[in-house]
Amino acid sequence: MNSEQLDDKIRGTFNELVIDKALVRALKIRDKRTIPSFVEEWLISRFQRADKSNIEIYQDVTAFMSKHLPAKTEKERIKYELQSGELRVLLDRFDVRIDIKNNRKLLNIPCLEEQNARVANEVIDKNPILLEGGQWGAGRLIVRPEGKHTVIEMTEFNPMQSGKVRLEQLIKARENFTTREWIYLLLRTMGYEPFAYTELQQNNLILRLLPLVQNNLNMMELAPKGTGKSFIYSNLSRYVWLNSGGALTQAQLFKNMNTKEIGLMGRYDLLVLDEGQSINFKGADDIHAKFKDYLESGHYSVGNDKITSECGLIILANIDLYENQPRQQDYIRHLPEMFHDSALIDRFHGIIAGWEIPRFMTGSAALGVGIKADVFGEYLHQLRIVSHIEFPFGECPPLKGDIRDVNAVTRLATALSKLLLLNPDHADYENYVLNPAKALRQRVRSQLAELDPHEFSGMIDVHC
Repeated sequence: MNSEQLDDKIRGTFNELVIDKALVRALKIRDKRTIPSFVEEWLISRFQRADKSNIEIYQDVTAFMSKHLPAKTEKERIKYELQSGELRVLLDRFDVRIDIKNNRKLLNIPCLEEQNARVANEVIDKNPILLEGGQWGAGRLIVRPEGKHTVIEMTEFNPMQSGKVRLEQLIKARENFTTREWIYLLLRTMGYEPFAYTELQQNNLILRLLPLVQNNLNMMELAPKGTGKSFIYSNLSRYVWLNSGGALTQAQLFKNMNTKEIGLMGRYDLLVLDEGQSINFKGADDIHAKFKDYLESGHYSVGNDKITSECGLIILANIDLYENQPRQQDYIRHLPEMFHDSALIDRFHGIIAGWEIPRFMTGSAALGVGIKADVFGEYLHQLRIVSHIEFPFGECPPLKGDIRDVNAVTRLATALSKLLLLNPDHADYENYVLNPAKALRQRVRSQLAELDPHEFSGMIDVHC
């Protein structure tokens, strides 16, 4: 199969759910405004027509953005217009939090840097997802009196509609693809050109999707700079929070006891800690203890509150290489001291060998069509929450051995089974699902042996 044949097969199978990734890159909409890829692709899809040139599409999209997606430098002008009685429709990622003490519903409007705006009850009733981490869409804003003051209020909201993907459609579509062709499709959708990578590199790239399709999956990717570790997490799904280095507090991660706001671990499908080697944890001992509790059990305690979450954790960190392999065997020591604890590392299910993924080059970017990013993000989210009764994939054969190794391999194999739509009775299952799951866990085991050789052997103990 070549690139053109892949394009034809993807278009013929998914129709309006696909977009030309090369066109998206050529238009360079995100050079004008920093937005996620799924928003960029949604905008292009909105204005793309067969009879339009690229210049016309670009002009239409940028004109829409100028009117409805303001730059931060324009926020005071927009507030002035609202204060003067005008209404404005803005495209942004809106989210709502409930202030029970003061009986208020507080709206966050990032482009205006407003965290305490108001929102009409009927807007929340129609769009409860605003309470679940937020949603990109068009919000109609006004200023109205409230007591002795005035407040900004959102009176109407039209969500950025993702193409609704029913999982049974995906199952049917999978029948048209071999396993390798399905991997091509995944890579195209992620923004990679599959034919620019070897099969081993392709297999490693798709592992980045695993914590997006499986609840409470905890992973790491350790790699040199420039391999595109963080790109997909900030651009494929609105259910992901990417933290790029810097300081993190217990309040940010778990719960703010002053505002009563649930932290990042309780609000998203996946928390990504980028630049993991340079993260500074404020109150590291308390965070360490809560991480150990949460990564093991899926819940944590703050004060008298016990909070349960399905959020996964992935840490992305840069490491040094020598002849394309980690320079030191205990490469886990590139991470902050908190992660030099074998009991904490044992709670991570797998480590992606980022050193086996080449630097992202101009020729690595997708050259044809793939599934739209917003559609794909919804697909990944549905795979996390679908019942095994409704969805006939995500199986793993019964395994025996060390309980943590078995649990980790089972969880990783379940995620790969969902992603590739392969079950144990398929001829490709062992090579594409079970063996990669074991390899991911094996790297964790090798680091445990480096950190604590008296307690941990260097090989996983998992067998059917």
